[in-house]
Formats: sequence, C-alpha cells, structure tokens
Amino acid sequence: MPLPPLELALASLLVAIGSLLQGALGFGLAIFAAPLLFLIDPAFVPGPVLFVAMVISAIILWRNRAGLAIGELGAAVIGRMPGMVAAFGLLAVASQWMLSLVLGVAVLLGVVVSLLPGDIRPTRNRLLGAGFLSGFMGTATSVGGPPMALLYQHARGPHIRANLGGYFLVGSLVSLLGMVLLGYFGRDELMLSLAVTPAALLGLWVSGSILHWVDAGRIRPILLLLCTLSATAVIMDGIHSLG
Repeated sequence: MPLPPLELALASLLVAIGSLLQGALGFGLAIFAAPLLFLIDPAFVPGPVLFVAMVISAIILWRNRAGLAIGELGAAVIGRMPGMVAAFGLLAVASQWMLSLVLGVAVLLGVVVSLLPGDIRPTRNRLLGAGFLSGFMGTATSVGGPPMALLYQHARGPHIRANLGGYFLVGSLVSLLGMVLLGYFGRDELMLSLAVTPAALLGLWVSGSILHWVDAGRIRPILLLLCTLSATAVIMDGIHSLG
C-alpha cells in the first residue's frame, strides 16, 4: 500500500538527512532515521533502511576507496558473523529490555574510555572484537554502528568512511539476503525502499560539500556525540520496553 504524499515526503527528508550523516561520518543513517521512520510506517524497519544503507554504503566505499584497508575490513566482517549468531541465540532467552540496557550502557562506557588519555587504533584483535559487538548490537537492537565508529575515531576521514562503508555494505547485504530468504523482504518493502532511495542519493550528494568541514578536526567529537545519542536511545528503548 503506497504511502500518502505527506508521509512519503517526511520519510524522504529523514532518509536524506540520515544519508548526509552517513556520507560525512561513515555511519548515522540507522541511528537518526530508523526510529522516526518506524513511527511513520513500521514497514520501513528494518528492510528498507537496510536497503538504503546497502546502496549508499557502496557509493561511500567507492568515493573513499583510496582509504580502504582490506585487512581491517576483513577482520571486522569476520568478527561480525559470530556476533550475529550470538545475538540470535541470546534473543531466544533474554528479554529485549535487558539487552537494550546492557548494550546501551556498554556503548556509553566505550565513549568514556575513549575520552581517557591514549590513542585507540584498529588492530586486528580490536577489529574482531568491534565487529563482534557491532554484529551483536545490530542484530539485537538495530544499532550496530557505535563499536566500529569508536574504534576508528582517531583515523582520517577517508579511512573512516571507506572502511565503515565496506563494513556496512557487507553487513546490510548479508542481512537483506537473510530477510529475503525468510520472507521478510518482498515486493512491498522493495517499493518502500525505492521510493526513498532518491532522497538518500540526494543526501549523500550534499554530504560531499561538507567533507572538508567535517574532516577539519571535527570528526572525532561528532562521532562521540552520535555514539552517545545512539546509546541513550537504546537505553530509553529498553526502559520503554520494561514499562
């Protein structure tokens, strides 16, 4: 069933802003847009959001391909797979509110630790761990970006965007294929995805004009702020589920 024009326009605006964030920072689409899109129409989450993330991640990866480190991407993807499996197993025995609270607090602790003296670098073991946590959190709560973003907070802008773009491209593609096989992504979800894809491409195009501003020493505080907001949102979701 097609969306009314006003709702489609609002959904497109949200997707455009989320894509602008992702194009500039390497992540942010799901954190910003998914909760609000759900209020417009629950069918947007997670299928169409994953579809849009897949499309713009591919473009972000290509646009920043010079900063891609295949070894780092491979380690993060390898870590993501058991994280997804662990989340599915835990979802069968743990309540959603408990998962949300634990994961939200874990991200906040990660932000606090990152503010301490020292420089966190994406070593292989850290990438495996961050990939695991990201896959776990993304499957359990739909917010999987913060662990990877925290690990790359000290990297240069193109390096962040290329590796997060590659990571989210693989992750969203795998998730979408699973949803198709399980019957959770069909014609209706595809139509919704295609309806907001032009807005996503517009937001991504606009992001190119602010990269110089974002990369001028501002990317780390913006990433930390976005991680804090996402963790707070996950915790609030857990409290809401408990109530």
